[in-house]
Amino acid sequence: MKRKGNLGIAIGTSLLAATLLAGCGSSGSRATTDNAFTTSKMTYEAPAGAAIYEEAADEAYMDDQSYNTSGSQAETVNESAAKTNRKLITTININAETEDFDKARNLVENKITELGGYIENSSVYNEDRSANYTIRIPADNADKLIETLEGNNNVTSKSVSVEDVTLQYADTESRKKALKTEEERLLKIMESAETVEDLIAVESRLAEVRYELESIESQLRTYDNKIDYTTVYLYLEEVEKFTPVEKESAGHRMADGFVESIISIRDGLVEFCIWFVIHIPQILLFAIFVAAVVIIVRVLDKKSKKKKVAKNTQQNVTSAEGENGK
Repeated sequence: MKRKGNLGIAIGTSLLAATLLAGCGSSGSRATTDNAFTTSKMTYEAPAGAAIYEEAADEAYMDDQSYNTSGSQAETVNESAAKTNRKLITTININAETEDFDKARNLVENKITELGGYIENSSVYNEDRSANYTIRIPADNADKLIETLEGNNNVTSKSVSVEDVTLQYADTESRKKALKTEEERLLKIMESAETVEDLIAVESRLAEVRYELESIESQLRTYDNKIDYTTVYLYLEEVEKFTPVEKESAGHRMADGFVESIISIRDGLVEFCIWFVIHIPQILLFAIFVAAVVIIVRVLDKKSKKKKVAKNTQQNVTSAEGENGK
């Protein structure tokens, strides 16, 4: 009975220290074993078998002091990491124009593959001759892709944003190390647990720790992907004339305006011809209708004239006969 009671106290102490290791408790003081496990309030003599739990608890408590991110040591580690190995997430937005859409598309897509990147998302609009790309390119090769875009297209706008996540990354790694240490302590305790209640309590906490570890490792993988691969948002469109990126002179603007007017007239004539060809059936039907109306009107007009002539002739004959009779 004494042995089991002391064993419960030892396990409780070890689990409390593990909880402190995860940052859930105060780093400045230790709670009593009644907060972790409910045990009878009796006086026990510590058996030799409890030494492993007390030692594990002491080690966990010391590790907690090392990994506590609110301590000065953690701040020193983070500051050092920020100076030596900065974690930067880079995002680039580019709008570009081309005179040959298909050629520009093939060039961009081939260059992305050549540089070890990939297209995360793309939307191509054949009617408008334009496309939107979300590109993931190795950070070291991002400049090469930008050079290719600028050298073969007219880049009308470009913006670059950089997010420094060095401290967040270091804190997440420290949290992972702390949970790993807690996992090792819990596995040692599980091997020496002698009661079902103790085993269930340890397994429950171990499941929580492993769940947190998976979440943190997933977060670190996301950080690594965003850091190692620059994200480039590219909008590419085909145009007949490049948009000037610098202010033009008055003479150049007048010349461009004149050319644009000629082009507008040409485009208007082309559109009219297209409209005319498309609507030829309707135009023919309308022409036939108009022709039929004209023919009918002419026939009726001729008949009306003949009647008038016949009437006038009859009147003239009658008048002549009347004069002869007199």
